Amino acid sequence: MEKQWRCTVCGYIHTGENPPEICPVCGVDASFFELIVQSDETNSTTSTASTATDIKTATAAKLVNAQSDKAKALREALYRISYGLYIITAQAEGQDNGQCANTCFQITSDPARLAIGINKNNFTHELIQKSGKFGVSVLNQTGQDYARRFGYKSGRDVDKFKGLTAVHRGESGVLLLDDVLVTMEATVLSQMDAGTHTLFLADVTNGEILQEGDPMTYAFFRASK
Repeated sequence: MEKQWRCTVCGYIHTGENPPEICPVCGVDASFFELIVQSDETNSTTSTASTATDIKTATAAKLVNAQSDKAKALREALYRISYGLYIITAQAEGQDNGQCANTCFQITSDPARLAIGINKNNFTHELIQKSGKFGVSVLNQTGQDYARRFGYKSGRDVDKFKGLTAVHRGESGVLLLDDVLVTMEATVLSQMDAGTHTLFLADVTNGEILQEGDPMTYAFFRASK
């Protein structure tokens, strides 16, 4: 193992197992030399630092990958939940709008009560808060076009009902679809902040059965779109 020695008088550096008997620069003897570094120690220190950096980088990469895998697993888990696709409609101040939603479920049957989850940024959310009412159209398994019409654009930018003739107004004044299994109208009782969404709890005030058949589910839509 090579060592490095420094002359404490002139600063000369000598590499070797032992210091030189005489400094070739200033002529002092070996007693004036001090061991300053062992080459293997330098390599070891550098290697250790490099290894530590590599470990930190690898650990960070593993953490990022683990978080990514976890997020993916969570999304896949949510996709496994069985729920339907619905068109939620609302009307306020002479404006109509509708949106596709997957959060709509019964709370109680007596009284007839349900809940829906609506993104706070959506125009439908704004109309529901203004009117305190909304409609629900339950899609059948051929309702992909309705899901696309009401699900990919904002009602602030386009009239989603333009050119659509298979609609009617319910008792509450909201527009409802004709070519669906069931329609319901509801009056909001209360609402809960759910982060990006609001959960509206409502009493069902009217309902009609228009068709027999199987409802559109989110899983069916994803598989058939």
